Amino acid sequence: MLVRRLLARLLDWLLVLVVAWPLVHEPVLVVLCAAVYDVLLLRLNTLGKALTGLRVVGPASGLSLRRALTRTLITTALPGAGVVLVLTGLGWREPALMAGLGWQQPWVVIGEHVAMGSAGWLASLLLVGGFVLLSLSVVEALDLRGTRTWHDRKAGTAVVRLKVAAR
Repeated sequence: MLVRRLLARLLDWLLVLVVAWPLVHEPVLVVLCAAVYDVLLLRLNTLGKALTGLRVVGPASGLSLRRALTRTLITTALPGAGVVLVLTGLGWREPALMAGLGWQQPWVVIGEHVAMGSAGWLASLLLVGGFVLLSLSVVEALDLRGTRTWHDRKAGTAVVRLKVAAR
């Protein structure tokens, strides 16, 4: 079940990346798109979960918006923020959307106005923070007990296999 869950998550992230990246070219907005995709389709079924034969279910009262948001913040926003921090810490930037809107990101301004040596600690801090968030996400995803990981227990949800209709 864990392999199916991870494969479903990977398929969902790849779908969002393939669709959103050409449109926005901004890691923060891609993570936001992934979170919106997850919240909107969690009540129905995401494409990754449908392809792997899984479904997220809530208690008898159903999967409320609050439960979907809680689950999405842990499963999508947390690792997404980690990836953005790692990319920023490594010095990777493509602020196409922000530059198009006339905005400057804080790390670009810091790099321009502060000596290179003093900006180095900020990059290291962002890199370490990103790896910490990614590590927490991995540990959290591997904490599988039956059909529930930690984020399922926190949100009051479970992931179940869909039964294939007999012909």
